[in-house]
Amino acid sequence: MSNIVLIKEPGILRDGIQKVLQQELPRHKLTTYGSRQLHSFYGKEQSADLIVIDMDSDINAFELIKHCLKLEKRVAVWVSEVENETMTQLFQLGLLGYFFNGMESTELIYAINNMLENRRYIHPHLSPILLDDYLRITYKEVKRPNGILTEREWEILEQIVRGNQNEKIAENLFISSKTVKNHVISILKKLHVTNRTNAALVAIRNKWFVV
Repeated sequence: MSNIVLIKEPGILRDGIQKVLQQELPRHKLTTYGSRQLHSFYGKEQSADLIVIDMDSDINAFELIKHCLKLEKRVAVWVSEVENETMTQLFQLGLLGYFFNGMESTELIYAINNMLENRRYIHPHLSPILLDDYLRITYKEVKRPNGILTEREWEILEQIVRGNQNEKIAENLFISSKTVKNHVISILKKLHVTNRTNAALVAIRNKWFVV
């Protein structure tokens, strides 16, 4: 059993999230806190396996996030509006999850299960913004570790970082789309990520390519 903490103001949305999690993840314990109950959270945070913080809560969210990160906790944030400056700051913190309002219940369960297994989740609505921000950064030095990927996989990962889909990658590298698909599956597995956006973020964060 895992202990999941949701820090979000009381309301219909929180009630809905709570109901979904209790129904779909009955083996896990869910505890919710609003801003008025947050004092009760301190002292209990050590027992939390995953902490989801709503950025719209009436709290100093960044202060709370940094506090939880110092304790080496899995932290995810829930955002309702996309502001590039705020998202850049959140992304630089390297959190495990980035949720966005309007998530389907199946997507929410998928995200939480992944994070409980230490796999990063970024909502599709947010990932282009986060990726575009990092793509603006140019690294002078390429640091590519040996033994992680094959030479062909490095080539395909570079194409992914540049935003190309499988058909375009196949055209650029003169190979079949099926071959590209197989390589992408292998890359995701080796990098321990769930999708190509997260693979690109790992590559950029580690300065594996000049972009």
